[in-house]
Amino acid sequence: MFRPPIKSLIFAFVWLFGDLSTSASGHITWRRTYGGFGSDVGASVRQTSDGGYIVAGSTGSFGNGSGDIYVIRLDQFGEPIWSKTYGGIGVEQGVACRELPDGFIIAGSTATGTNGGYDMTLIRTDQVGVPLWEKNYGTEAWDLCRSLIVVPDGFVLGGLSYGSGYSNGAAYLVRTDLNGDTLWTRTLGSSMGTVCNGLAATADAGILIAGSSESSNGFDDGFIARCDLAGNVEWTNTIGGDSLDSFSSIVGSPAGGYVAIGVTNSFDVTQQIYLVGTTDLGQLNWFHLIGNSADAGASEIRGDHGGGFVFTGYNTLNLGERDMIFTVTDVDGFFQYGYNYGNGQPADGYSIDTTMDGGYVIAGWSEDYGPGFRSVYVVKTDTIGQTGSLDVDVYLDPTNLQEVSVRSSASIFPNPTNYTRQIRIAGVPSALCIVANAYDLAGRIVRSWSLAAGEREIGLLDMAPGSYQIVLTSDSKVLRSIHLIVQ
Repeated sequence: MFRPPIKSLIFAFVWLFGDLSTSASGHITWRRTYGGFGSDVGASVRQTSDGGYIVAGSTGSFGNGSGDIYVIRLDQFGEPIWSKTYGGIGVEQGVACRELPDGFIIAGSTATGTNGGYDMTLIRTDQVGVPLWEKNYGTEAWDLCRSLIVVPDGFVLGGLSYGSGYSNGAAYLVRTDLNGDTLWTRTLGSSMGTVCNGLAATADAGILIAGSSESSNGFDDGFIARCDLAGNVEWTNTIGGDSLDSFSSIVGSPAGGYVAIGVTNSFDVTQQIYLVGTTDLGQLNWFHLIGNSADAGASEIRGDHGGGFVFTGYNTLNLGERDMIFTVTDVDGFFQYGYNYGNGQPADGYSIDTTMDGGYVIAGWSEDYGPGFRSVYVVKTDTIGQTGSLDVDVYLDPTNLQEVSVRSSASIFPNPTNYTRQIRIAGVPSALCIVANAYDLAGRIVRSWSLAAGEREIGLLDMAPGSYQIVLTSDSKVLRSIHLIVQ
């Protein structure tokens, strides 16, 4: 049954106190940024089977061209295990990452594909990010990837194509086998222009599509559709009001039917988050507007631990700039609670995942916390979306070194330490000669130590109190990057 829109006034700062790594409930929590001195974005995050995380996005800080796909592998504490860039001399953009039994699958777009214009791209790697193969998909025109799902015997990419006679763009799906070879492609939508922004796999072997489609009044409506694994379109539908409406993500509902999320300008003077519940055939069942007196938007929705839904995105309630948000609803889409993760400077949430400890991990970007113009921003929370501290730990991916190799068990103690003391490096084989560089939060090397085999102590005399990243290398290979606090 149709229900009237519900508008909830949410999203205020939540001031939290406590230890950086644990919340009051004892869960491991943290807030961290990653990247270099340019513009870096986290577009997708998923917890891995070992309790760590994989993050994929884009970097303008380093790589081979004007923008590359950027992938970071993290442990449960948010410490980098390795990071990789993928791409050529043109522009690449990473949009999604998923763990596989023997490695990872990364999806995005590339300007240096094999079909002309931009191509969708799919990269399969081993467990340390080394590419096993890379495949490109598309037409002679621009083909842009927006989403990825893993199906039992392969992968499905979703996005937008301007080829095959669709000059205004059409929602474009590519189905591959496990080796990345194309099984089929499909275009969906009207001649006025349609885009697929999000995909989801259903329990009964269906493919859900969420996006937008231009309507006769010149504005976009939210677009949803369902295909089977053979690419047969089972139904399509548009949902919206008299202005711009668009969906970015869709999931199945435990109550039956589907739930899509995005943005709308049809029901308020400000842009609101648009949360829609449908029947099994994609017909509107209910919708809610979630927001406040400022603009808000949602990027990804997931099923929550308790049977409802959790999503991330942004709002502009605090000081007029975007903040990354976290919001939980019940199974009928009614708002339960939500938080902001920011300080009034620009930040946005692009992806969210539930974690094995009952908590959540959110990835996006921030323009204040990291060393560059924009940094990958990742937040790990407890079961109610809180972190034990507001502090954000900065990881500077060292651009003057080779990419991070498999993480060693290296550690530094004592940490925190007094600037008059010596510290000791443990967990590195005594036969190795190592170099330790200390980077400040601006990414500058402020101290360097060369240690012969067996030497493992370094002095901090006259080193200014502050927060540093100690990067340990051997033969120009990064062993580990460790956050050190000098008091």
